[in-house]
Amino acid sequence: KLRLTYGAPFRVGLKLRREGQQDIVEEDIYLGEFPIMMGGGEFIVNGAERVIVSQLHRSPGVDFSVVSSEGDRPLHSARVIPERGSWIELEVTKKDQLAMRIDQSTKLAATTFLRCLDESIASTVAILGLFYEITELDAEKVKPEHWAARTIVDTESGEVLVPVGRQIGEEAAPKIVNSSLKKVAVIVNPADPLILNTVAEEKLEQFEGESDFERALLKIYSKLRPGNPPQIEKAKALFVEKFFHDNRYRLGKVGRFRINRKFDLNTPESLMFITPQDFLRVIQYLLDLRSGRTDAKTGRPFAVVDDIDHLGNRRLRTLDELAVE
Repeated sequence: KLRLTYGAPFRVGLKLRREGQQDIVEEDIYLGEFPIMMGGGEFIVNGAERVIVSQLHRSPGVDFSVVSSEGDRPLHSARVIPERGSWIELEVTKKDQLAMRIDQSTKLAATTFLRCLDESIASTVAILGLFYEITELDAEKVKPEHWAARTIVDTESGEVLVPVGRQIGEEAAPKIVNSSLKKVAVIVNPADPLILNTVAEEKLEQFEGESDFERALLKIYSKLRPGNPPQIEKAKALFVEKFFHDNRYRLGKVGRFRINRKFDLNTPESLMFITPQDFLRVIQYLLDLRSGRTDAKTGRPFAVVDDIDHLGNRRLRTLDELAVE
């Protein structure tokens, strides 16, 4: 009835030393009431009996699942969950593209995020080279079933014959053969066109930048700050602040351990942010899930879907975390 709290006053002793004066003022500062636990593990707060209940939460790290099935083809997804910071969610769309979200933002191509993590692999040729074998063919040997590893442009007319990441097709193949082009960069037989389809839909040319790295940063900035005019300096600062700042993004020791164990990496535990190698392995794992690739010796698949309800994928929230809330 009195709505009282069973606790003790929390005071801190402070000393005030003023410049030019020898006397030191010493005083206890009252900061508030500190609840005291009773014999049965409960607290009395504002006249009500309270108890802290342990909670199981999803562990930091990366988990893979199946979102839905399109006909007989499962659509896989992945979540990179940090201890603190933005969640990264990847999913295969019905159009056979790899899309991602940052904290429930609008979708963007996963390859755009990969470009931003490392400038050395930001070019389209470098991205495709990570997943496919790029072949330089004579123009007269190009076939309709080949895929363009670079945008194929007629040097005489300036016409774009095939955008990067697209299949050459029956219509463009004769034009390439009859053009003045001598060599064409193609992917002859891709095992899975998922990354090609994703690169083809990035549309980075809409943004003004000196390189694919800058254009990718500007695209992510436009997704996270849709009302602001895109500027490269602000885009760089936002990306670093969101994914490479200790106070804003942190995988935690558990998250780093689970990622290292999942992908057989030797990344130091002190490295608490997501690396280009981490994100690349996430994409490659999704490709292995789609292909069902198995080990020739054991017959076991290289990639399996995670059970998010398994206790190995969950952690117990500690008492101090729950008491703070």
